[in-house]
Amino acid sequence: MMGESFMMDNARRSIIPERMIDHLLSGDSLDEATYFNYTHFTDALMTDAEVKELPKVWCVGGDGGMGDIGFQNVSKVILQNRPNVKLLMLDTQVYSNTGGQNSDHSPMTGGFDMNQAGAASQGKLNEMKNVAECFLNGHGSPYIAQVSMADSAKLYTSMLEALEYRGTAYFQSYTTCQPEHGVADNMATTQAVRVRESRCLPEFVFNPQLGESYTEALSLKGNKNPDRDWWQSKMSETKEPYAYTISHWCATEARFRQHIKKASAEEIEHMEHLEDVMIRVTQQDVVYRRYVDPNSRAYVPDFGSYIIYDAGDGKHVPMKLSRQMVLFNIERRKAWRLLQSHAGQANKDYEAQKALLAKVDAGEISIADLKSKGRELLEAEMTVTA
Repeated sequence: MMGESFMMDNARRSIIPERMIDHLLSGDSLDEATYFNYTHFTDALMTDAEVKELPKVWCVGGDGGMGDIGFQNVSKVILQNRPNVKLLMLDTQVYSNTGGQNSDHSPMTGGFDMNQAGAASQGKLNEMKNVAECFLNGHGSPYIAQVSMADSAKLYTSMLEALEYRGTAYFQSYTTCQPEHGVADNMATTQAVRVRESRCLPEFVFNPQLGESYTEALSLKGNKNPDRDWWQSKMSETKEPYAYTISHWCATEARFRQHIKKASAEEIEHMEHLEDVMIRVTQQDVVYRRYVDPNSRAYVPDFGSYIIYDAGDGKHVPMKLSRQMVLFNIERRKAWRLLQSHAGQANKDYEAQKALLAKVDAGEISIADLKSKGRELLEAEMTVTA
């Protein structure tokens, strides 16, 4: 309603008076159709230049207000595609004002202080609803951007671009809630970078002005290693390569303390590296709950997996992961793969994993070999499928 009132007010005070002056100066009289249009004026009759000068209505809210309890209303606003309505969701992944309550956008590891975890419930298992990705499908022609202070230039550039767009624009911006996330007050931008690099919330811009296919309109620029599952980072000092996963970001925030804990060197000798686990588990294994079956190749023991967290200055800390944390990695990997496919971006890891698991399920490769040398087998398969 505010958008409509802004358009009506601007039409009466600016657009129509300017057009009337043009009529007077040119000496032409108003015919019946033109008079009717001026007395029933809407944005449909505005030129592109007139739309650009309209006052903009900005709707700002959190993921709870816009992606959970208010999702239906936001969906309706986007479908209406009004030319002067822009929306910004400050994404903290939790109802921050209620002490850590889950929103639909909270990750699989839960709403933290009010987290669902433990053997009795098997923990929070529903996948994260990514609101920006929802609006890529079946919501008309909005301008959609998932951007943040991880790249401030891209954030502001996309906002300027969206202000020029004759339609509704929606921005999703990861926003640290320091008390709930358990990070220092000066770490907001750093955490936004880590969230992007881990594939939890990869950057993308969907600009419908560029064409009527995803490959034309959807851009994944800004994400490292866009043809891989994960950013291929390197350890400080040793420069040993490793996949920067969801868990590496989670290790930097206290809110995940139930799901990622320091481990001793002796403990990890009896554990499986996260990268090896992820090779043998797919999201469909999670949907069908195969991860709880010790006889399945997709079995994921609770706190039976680990990563090496690079704390800087050569400090490489082993961290053990809860089952939910492993499943969180699997779920976000699947979401990234879907986003890649929309953008027409091939994924070398996915193609190799499919080929490798087909051989395992056919009995050509044993589960024991898959567990003991999964990354080696994947690399070999990647060479074949390249």
